Amino acid sequence: FSYRFWNLLYTQKDLYADDGTKFPSRDRITFFTSQHQFAYGLSENVNIEAEVWLKSTRIDLPENSPLQVYRFTDTDSARTALAYAGAGIRWRPNKKNSRLSIGSKFLLPVTQNLESQNLVQPFLAEDHFWWINTIFYDTPIADNLYTFFQAGATISIPKNSSEQASIVRFPFRGILSYFTSKVLSVNLQAGFTLNNQSRMNGYWGDLGLGLRWQIAPGVLELQGEYQKYVIGKNQGAGETFNFGLRWIRF
Repeated sequence: FSYRFWNLLYTQKDLYADDGTKFPSRDRITFFTSQHQFAYGLSENVNIEAEVWLKSTRIDLPENSPLQVYRFTDTDSARTALAYAGAGIRWRPNKKNSRLSIGSKFLLPVTQNLESQNLVQPFLAEDHFWWINTIFYDTPIADNLYTFFQAGATISIPKNSSEQASIVRFPFRGILSYFTSKVLSVNLQAGFTLNNQSRMNGYWGDLGLGLRWQIAPGVLELQGEYQKYVIGKNQGAGETFNFGLRWIRF
């Protein structure tokens, strides 16, 4: 068994227009997502997974701190709810190549009216079913230096009550990771995502850095990341602060 939680805090006070230009927003909008994943290894090549997502959002003045979202309040400018739950599988299609794996999961909305229709509360999340597919690959390129690649396709299916059109996304991410010791690594990241949603098609690209510390090698590790959205179209021009823990073999 393994357990992993991953906390993502995204905040924006600028936007990218349809032509890619950046302009200021009148509000700071912050989204917090806490993902909790439980995995069980059926074999060396197949894992089954279950997970839940808690989400919180807050609309605030641009000069206010994004950390206000951690109040987890329900007001006319903030909302918190258990948003999604689901299950998935991750496997290695080629037993001779342990560096290649494929993941697929399906998430269901578990709280009614995530879009806050007819409520005096901000939009929290899409009232959609999500099918998320990802290919993972890593390879060493020098002593203590590795590259990690991710590519995927995500499809959302709206509930009948949703006012949001279906979404198709194609995310790509490359990571260059250097192991400074057996228990500590630092990385540089670059990501790009195509986002297709009715007439609001767009994209975003980010640059970031991260740190991973194996507190107890093979048992417990901590991870932190920062990403800045440097290009975009019809998207927020924000930044993310991510933190997580993974507990292996309990």
